[in-house]
Formats: sequence, structure tokens, C-alpha cells
Amino acid sequence: MNFEDVIMLRRSTRAFLDQEVEDDLIYKLLEYGHSAPSSANIQPWEFLVIKRKQMKRAIVNTTFIGNDSENEIHQEWIMKAPLLIIVIANRKRFDNKYQDEALNSLIYLNMSACIENILLGAVSLGLSSCFVSGFRKFSLTKALKLPNSHEPIAILPIGYSHEICFEKQKLELQNIIHYETFQ
Repeated sequence: MNFEDVIMLRRSTRAFLDQEVEDDLIYKLLEYGHSAPSSANIQPWEFLVIKRKQMKRAIVNTTFIGNDSENEIHQEWIMKAPLLIIVIANRKRFDNKYQDEALNSLIYLNMSACIENILLGAVSLGLSSCFVSGFRKFSLTKALKLPNSHEPIAILPIGYSHEICFEKQKLELQNIIHYETFQ
């Protein structure tokens, strides 16, 4: 698949076939994520690969729908994904290099590059995914038994798509381009 097709075909998929993702493809996705650029080449990412239903349930129970983290409605569709990749930031590795709190947001830029590589890599391998950020960080940290130095950033349900995803409406590109100054 050519690069433009990968970019244009990426969609947030929430329905999956009951078909396992092969281990070699999982490893390839993790290689794509690990190949992302990072500030001072810190590579703050780590990955948890989840296949077991019991662990998926614990993860889904930390999720919420919409922007209300207090609601008790979980993203149940995640249970149908044969694979979850949890992308985790190693804060200790990052903080050892950047003690200045003003630079704290750099870790999220680094993690976003890693996540996008995985999402695009999934498309190139014939897989589908969705970037899930609607979870209670403390609850997910506890469910995954993460040390205090590690922060969950994203849940990526991955599998073979069961749905036809339509392109979402985007802002008109010419309306968001500025040259030389913001005018």
C-alpha cells in the first residue's frame, strides 16, 4: 500500500472480526511505534500487549464514553478487539533528561508520534485500530500494575475490521493554512 493510501484510509474502527492478529504483525506494529522520533532520542514509550479476556475486562472497566470521566458507561466495544496495545510513557526516563516542568509537554508529543506510527502501521498491514484516550488514568494504572514512574497514554484496540468506516468531515484545508504570519 502506498503512503498516501495509508494516510487517507486510516479510520477509527470500533468493530472487529473474531480473528486473532498474528504475532509477527504485532511485533511489526511495535517496531513502527518504536521507530518514532523523540526529544533527545529518549524513546519514552513502553508497550503492554493484551490478548486475555480477563485483562481486557479490567481495562474496559477503566474507560468512559464522551468527556465525562465520572460516567459509568464503559467502551464495551473494546472487548471485541482481539488485541490491545497499551502505550505507556516511562516518566523516569524522560524526567532524567528534562527536569524543567516547562518541557513536560514534550513527552506527550513524543508519545503521539509513537501512537500515530502504530495507527498508520495497522492500516498498512491490513488491520484497523482506534486511539482510545477515554480512561481513568489512576484506575488503568492500578489494573495494569504500573509503577509510579509509568503513565498510560493510550489504549489501542487492534484487529481486522468488521465495518466499513466512512471518512469523517474535515475542515476545509484552505481555511486553516496561513503564510508568513497568522492573518
